[in-house]
Amino acid sequence: MFTLYHSNQLDLLKELLVSRIRQAPLSHPFDREQILVQSPGMAQWLKLELAKAFGIAANIDFPLPASFIWEMFTRVLADVPRQSPYNKGAMSWHLMTILPTLLGRPAFAPLAAYLGGSDGAAPEQVRLWQLCQKVADLFDQYLVYRPDWIARWEEGEGLSQELAGVSGQDWQPELWRELVARTLALSPSGYHRANLYEAFIHELEHTRDLPGRLPQRVFVFGISALPPRYVEALLALGSRPEVEVHLFVTNPCRYYWGDLLDRKTLARLENKLKPGTDLETLQGPANPLLASMGKLGRDYLHQLMELEVPQIEAFVDIEDRDDEGKVTLLRAIQKDVLELAERGAGEFNLDASHHKSPVSLDDGTLQIHACHGPMRELEVLHDRLLALFEQDPTLTPKDVVVMMPDVNSYGPYIQAVFG
Repeated sequence: MFTLYHSNQLDLLKELLVSRIRQAPLSHPFDREQILVQSPGMAQWLKLELAKAFGIAANIDFPLPASFIWEMFTRVLADVPRQSPYNKGAMSWHLMTILPTLLGRPAFAPLAAYLGGSDGAAPEQVRLWQLCQKVADLFDQYLVYRPDWIARWEEGEGLSQELAGVSGQDWQPELWRELVARTLALSPSGYHRANLYEAFIHELEHTRDLPGRLPQRVFVFGISALPPRYVEALLALGSRPEVEVHLFVTNPCRYYWGDLLDRKTLARLENKLKPGTDLETLQGPANPLLASMGKLGRDYLHQLMELEVPQIEAFVDIEDRDDEGKVTLLRAIQKDVLELAERGAGEFNLDASHHKSPVSLDDGTLQIHACHGPMRELEVLHDRLLALFEQDPTLTPKDVVVMMPDVNSYGPYIQAVFG
């Protein structure tokens, strides 16, 4: 059984999760619930919420999707090692050994120039290690999102069409084949994530008896997007009669927006069609913010909507006015996204006030602070947090989430400002 849940509020999805666990406990008291999450932070929040709901939260695992799926590989397929020989750490060390021996090849000229090893001298080790880490991370993403490229490279083909127009990338297929040859010499199984899915799905579909190998129930919670192959693997698990898979999706819009196009894309398409064709009119209502900044969610939603599985929608209406009757900017944006609407569209006239919603001058629901560097960003964050805690005595640190693109690069500044 595979069930898909949609809601625009994470708290409501959490209540649905709690309700499912309460109504249908696992068949054995020592079986462990499997709840796939996107990060340790989400796991910690969910542990606290489940403990509030049940009085105690025990016998629950919160694996990341990649770890869980690899664990399923080891349970269902023979000869799959407990740890993938193609994880980023292992690939980085293998590349450290392989790459210096390949710098003399013509395709590796850009890497040789970067490492300074084109004249036969040994490359500087720190720079080599940093490069190998970056390449390992790149190959790791290919294994997840571009398994078709990996398969073609292992058959001896060159760059895929998507990379063919990018100069200086001819080394990638060669380096991957050398990496595979070295890994096979040390780990004869030859399994990696790109070539395991087909065998895994085939085994689930054609093998009846897998006693004790599969979990009774799997929840997927709070993950903004999953790679297509992960969804296929979960769908194959859900097709088994003894396994339930429940996928909870935070969806900001109650209407289908998997085919939504932003204005730049619409403009490019209009140039290729007959004059006078208005694609924006053909597309229908569209929220410009969702169209331009929701592309990852759009593609994920389109993929999920193609699945022929039961879907439960639990959307909550949003009012753009607070309890005092004032229009708040954040609520207005959330409501427009939920209703797939563009505020003021088609209402423009010479009096600009007629197509705008008034916002209170003291509205602080959405703020943008332009800072000249990371240090100043942290100083502003520090001051804003102190002000918020002072304004609202009920606010606690666990109610605050701070997000940044790379926490390691901000580490020294965090210590300097908050330490």
